[in-house]
Amino acid sequence: MGSEAQAAVLDLSIGAHPLLVGLFHAAWIAYALAWVVGLVRPGISRAILAAGVAAHLAMTVARGLMIEFFPLTNKFESFSAAALCLAIVALVTWGDRRLYNLPMLGVVLIATGAASRFSPDLVYAPPLMRTIWYPLHVPLSFFAYGLWTAAGAAGVVWFTGRDPDWLRRVDRWALQGFGLWSLSMIAGGFWGVVAWGAYFLWDPKILWSVILWFHYATFVHLRLTPSLHEQPWIRPALALLGVVWVFIAYVGTSFFFGASSHAF
Repeated sequence: MGSEAQAAVLDLSIGAHPLLVGLFHAAWIAYALAWVVGLVRPGISRAILAAGVAAHLAMTVARGLMIEFFPLTNKFESFSAAALCLAIVALVTWGDRRLYNLPMLGVVLIATGAASRFSPDLVYAPPLMRTIWYPLHVPLSFFAYGLWTAAGAAGVVWFTGRDPDWLRRVDRWALQGFGLWSLSMIAGGFWGVVAWGAYFLWDPKILWSVILWFHYATFVHLRLTPSLHEQPWIRPALALLGVVWVFIAYVGTSFFFGASSHAF
């Protein structure tokens, strides 16, 4: 390996990029502060969350520019991107109830903390990722996860007061997530052809992706069934159960279900 190539490899070490480290920790601190402040001052908490999102987004863009591709090449970047998408959804869907905001911020903190457990070194994207379908497939999935988490948190609020406005939020965010997930699966199918030569594989993550799709397709069916309108608790319950399926589909299939072509 020549001296220029060696220098390029050395430049991928996170130690050579202290600004990236600073931006990540600034975002993490902002998310934690937003949760604490959210206990007493929700309005200020949202502004702090916005600052965290800005720092997190700046870090993500910078990493992408350095590797000249979408920064989703390792475990750190996967959890970091998931946390960023969750934080953006929490910011956009911010509500007037602590019982909604605090769980959303808590999930953001957990995802950010998970990212911190892995090496933040930069990695060049391998050939199978270098297609337009990959940077479409994964972010769409993460935003769907965020919207489904929002629907689950809204379901908790609904169960505490049976407010029809929160039921509408459950419906809206669950269906928006379903739409994004459907687009993600389409992009993922095209990526599968590029990466593995097939639209579908008998792979744990793909199977759980299909399970998630059918779960929220069932949600759509139940919402459109007039005879079930007198039992509105079913949809918030499904939204809460969907959060469990999301965890299994994202984390379980990569760490607990054995070998997977999708393990990150």
